[in-house]
Amino acid sequence: MRWGEALLTLALLVALARPALAEPRWLACKYTDAGGAARNFHMVFDDRRNTAALFDSGELVEGTSTAITFQALRTRFPQFMVTYNRNDGALSLTPLQGAGGLRHGACRRSLPPPGAPQP
Repeated sequence: MRWGEALLTLALLVALARPALAEPRWLACKYTDAGGAARNFHMVFDDRRNTAALFDSGELVEGTSTAITFQALRTRFPQFMVTYNRNDGALSLTPLQGAGGLRHGACRRSLPPPGAPQP
């Protein structure tokens, strides 16, 4: 009788199981530039497609060389590289073209900004 119950339970689990559905997640990020001014931007990432994009002037700018792990997100945009620590929300930006120095900030989960297209 136990084998029958176990097989029935297993069949029920298989019938009801669905694949994991990840959805694009939006981040509201803030960092301090070289002059000490606070800058804000929105970024979206998708774990399943391994993509990240920056929301700029009503458009999504796709990042390149994107790597997303359970702990961090790393991607490259034309003017800087982004590293986001998913554990504590820490953000670091590395300018690529002579702007010098590492910029630090933080990101938090947010709703899509107004006018944001679907990634």
